[in-house]
Order: sequence, then C-alpha cells, then structure tokens
Amino acid sequence: MEENTSHNPAPAALLRRWHFRVDRMQGAYYEAARQCDSRHYWFGVPVFALSAVVGTAVFASIAKNPSQDIRVQILVGMLSMLAAVLSGLQTFLRFSERAEKFRLAGANFANIKATIEILQIDPPSSPTGYAKALKDIEAVWDRVRKESPSLPRRLWKKFEQAFEPESMP
Repeated sequence: MEENTSHNPAPAALLRRWHFRVDRMQGAYYEAARQCDSRHYWFGVPVFALSAVVGTAVFASIAKNPSQDIRVQILVGMLSMLAAVLSGLQTFLRFSERAEKFRLAGANFANIKATIEILQIDPPSSPTGYAKALKDIEAVWDRVRKESPSLPRRLWKKFEQAFEPESMP
C-alpha cells in the first residue's frame, strides 16, 4: 500500500517555494506590461498632439501672408521634427507589443500558480501521483520560461528585493 503524501512535508514545502517564485514572476510580468502601456501613451499622446498642432500651423501659415516671421516657421519645423522623432521611437520601441507579451507571460504564470494552489488544496493520495503532478508543473513552467520575454533587470531587482524568500510563508 502506498503512503499518503499529506504526511510527507517535502512536496508541500516544494510547492510553497514554487508558489512564492511563480507569484513573484506573475507580479513582475504584470508590472512590466503596465510600464510598457504607460510608456506607449506617454509617447503616443504627444505624437498625436504635435502632429495636430503642426498640421494646423502649416495650414494657418499658408492662409496668412507668405512672408511670415522666420521664428514661426522654425518653430513649426522643429515641432514637426519632434513629432517625427517621437513617432519613430514609439514604432521602434514597440511598447504596445511588448506590453502584450509581458501580459501574456503574467497570465501564464498566473495559470501555473493556480495549478499549484489546486495541488496544495487537493494533493494526490499517492507519492506517484504527487511526483507526476510536480513533473507536469515543472514542464509547463519550463515552457513558459522559454516563451516569455526577458524582464527589465531593474524591475526584476525591485521585485526580488520587495519579495524576499524570507517573507515566504
């Protein structure tokens, strides 16, 4: 007869450590997505506003006299260049696309966390069942790690310091 794993503390301790690590990863990825979304808007709104101002200024200057003050022409030209630079940066940095990838990684880690929580609440009755469940989680975790984008180093350091293993239940 096989032994009940509820008396074996090793798998339960492993699950607590995994839960802690996955929870930290989930939070970090969701924070990375939030930061990318924020940067997307910080670049997008000025590009939109500057483009509208430049377009309006160009039509206004055409309607006025062609011997317009050179300072206005220089200002309109500089605003136009700034709008183009910001638009180019927004396209190159792909904040919206990166936010979606980070969000997907966060959701994948949330799914792993839910699987761990279910296993903690309703553990298998045999050591073999527990071992299989742990191997299944490990396989999914490995796939998610490989598919997920790298977190910004500064963000990960912030999460490591805020959620130290000593604070683990």
